[in-house]
Amino acid sequence: MSISITQAVSLAEHTTLKVGGEALRFAAVHDEDELVAAVAHAKKEKLSITVLGGGSNVLVSDAGVSGMVIQNRIIGLALEDTNDATLLTASAGEVFDDIVAEMADIGVWGLENLSHIPGSVGATPVQNVGAYGVDVADLIQSVRVYDTETQEYSELSNADCQFGYRDSLFKKPEGKKYIVVSVTYAFAKDAGPTLDYRDLQNRFENTPTPHEVRDAVIEIRSAKFPNWKEVGTAGSFFKNPIIEQSRYAILLETYPELPGFPTTDQKIKVPLGWILDKVLGLKGEGTEKVGTYQGQALVLINRGQATAEDITSFADEIVAKVKEATEIDVEWEVTKIK
Repeated sequence: MSISITQAVSLAEHTTLKVGGEALRFAAVHDEDELVAAVAHAKKEKLSITVLGGGSNVLVSDAGVSGMVIQNRIIGLALEDTNDATLLTASAGEVFDDIVAEMADIGVWGLENLSHIPGSVGATPVQNVGAYGVDVADLIQSVRVYDTETQEYSELSNADCQFGYRDSLFKKPEGKKYIVVSVTYAFAKDAGPTLDYRDLQNRFENTPTPHEVRDAVIEIRSAKFPNWKEVGTAGSFFKNPIIEQSRYAILLETYPELPGFPTTDQKIKVPLGWILDKVLGLKGEGTEKVGTYQGQALVLINRGQATAEDITSFADEIVAKVKEATEIDVEWEVTKIK
């Protein structure tokens, strides 16, 4: 099968941060056969392969990408009912928030807390996308992938994906060979709302519907996050740090109001946005080109004509300031592409 391969494509036009250089080669694939053809072309030309979905959680270098960028535009949805669960198989190119809306509309519990997160379905297992007490790892049954080394399709189970906090097999060296083609989510028939987070706890007098929770999440996120369709942003730029209980106790001596949330491995997750705002006073601060968002300091925004280097330098300054004030090492949630 032949496929259209374009040269020297600006990647700034394909990312929500609106920065980045050109791709040496660029191919948009719309089905599994086109994906096979694109990978085969890259192999023949000895080009590295970079996969791009909605471009919402990446920072492309100003130098661009010297290999082949494959944008996954494969779409398709399939619903299946079993005795215990509703299964949704969504192709990687589907807009993630669209399927969240669809599940809420038909009254299926599970994805509503993840409303209004930009990006495509294919990114959700890679990043283990999560918000307001829900991670997609809790809902993913399996992931269909294309192995660029063996050039074969296969299914990976939830366990195969090695999910962690904003982490997965697909971010590890041994997982880089896989391209996500579709994701199967399983929603338990006896599920209900997840309202553990403070922002949601006091919003409902009675048990809400999935659509009501979705509406509440959209309202909350709209106050904290810019509209990615209008403002250059990658959403939350950094991961919330997870620290030892002993380290958290020491920090409480200096910052007694510092929130902390116990994790399953007896550590404490600390909201970095609180530190950036309350400790460092960085909410809404920055330069003419790049800064933190006025509604949530965890979000970096391209204020206009910023380069990848501008954003990297600003992010590195934030990392250094957090380290100096708290001794906490901060990691990027955004993935660098170069």
